[in-house]
Amino acid sequence: MGLYKLINPLKNYAWGSPDFIPRLLGKPFPAPEPVAEMWLGAHPQAPSQIIVEGRSVSLDEFIQREPRSALGQAAELNGGVLPFLMKVLAAAQPLSIQAHPSRSLARNGFHREDSLGVPLDSPLRNYKDGNHKPELICALTPFQALCGFRPYADVVADFSAAGLDVFFSAFGPLSQHLDQRSFQRFVLQVLSLAEPLKQEVLVALDAALEAESALSDGVAGACRLLGRHYPQDSGRLAPLLLNLYHLQPGEALYIGSGILHAYLEGAGIEVMANSDNVLRGALTPKHIDLAELARILDFSPTPAAHIVPVDLAEGIRAYRCPADEFWLRCLEPSLEDIMQLDTGAMPSIMLCDRGEVELADGSASLRLEKGEAAFLTADAGSCTLSGTGRIWLASVPPDQN
Repeated sequence: MGLYKLINPLKNYAWGSPDFIPRLLGKPFPAPEPVAEMWLGAHPQAPSQIIVEGRSVSLDEFIQREPRSALGQAAELNGGVLPFLMKVLAAAQPLSIQAHPSRSLARNGFHREDSLGVPLDSPLRNYKDGNHKPELICALTPFQALCGFRPYADVVADFSAAGLDVFFSAFGPLSQHLDQRSFQRFVLQVLSLAEPLKQEVLVALDAALEAESALSDGVAGACRLLGRHYPQDSGRLAPLLLNLYHLQPGEALYIGSGILHAYLEGAGIEVMANSDNVLRGALTPKHIDLAELARILDFSPTPAAHIVPVDLAEGIRAYRCPADEFWLRCLEPSLEDIMQLDTGAMPSIMLCDRGEVELADGSASLRLEKGEAAFLTADAGSCTLSGTGRIWLASVPPDQN
């Protein structure tokens, strides 16, 4: 089928940046509204558009016409739907504390809410589809994130150092046993604080930050950041519970099912399974269902989730992760040498975020400038690249071929 330029929808959320994505697209900035995300893919909520025979067609509709040609063997991963979704994310403010369900929990939760008659567009709905949503975030700017629970002993030490231990009945059993069951009860108590106790805890937290307690600079700084945007939210305590990451451009994190996380600030390329299942725990005006969140969470301490890129060839870096549905590559071709790219007969989405790049698949060519993107069908097989730009390529891992 070939190579097609994409026209990609934008998402305006309050936490978004007024300038990063407009700058990328060569549009006026600051934008009238914050621009939080650009979606590149075939998710039915906001599919990209392509031009076919002079007519604009949504990418999901285009794929449905000939799924085997468009997706190749990747059609088997997600019922004939593009298995992954790519985004440009630009956060000027912290996002919600959230987690994503496993595939089995998502499928069961989706069917359960369907059987209860919860409308798909209801704000009270937890499951928008029956798929899981592992994701990878690769920083384009300095990027802060909270991801995965810290070692229990570190959590106990920081709550004690900040003088917050006295407010939680679950703290004593946790400090004594340092086990997962005690930790789960403690986390849910932290996230479910109600007035007037919540106010007392947040006042005590502010006093500890003012007094420069034994909290590390990173944890204290993240608490202050959350306090500026969510002064009355118990989610401000999240940096005492979760690992804090400071990513530099080109560094990445992988977030699997059941891992509690929150992006604090920065811009990046995000690739995920093609799902919109998000269960939130704090730092949001949206629906929060702590009981359901607890069902899907992994409460064990989570080791570092850094993804170290691997050099595959000159100008090609790969970000591999455990997900079946996607991997990410960064391509930097040159004018002097034509770069040969083997897609493994898998569908690919390419975004140019710097300079310009000429793509060719043997039957057609396409020039991408900064902010432009393309879709390469699986049956195209391979393509060549040349130019002085940079391409971010999302595709399905060759192991699935």
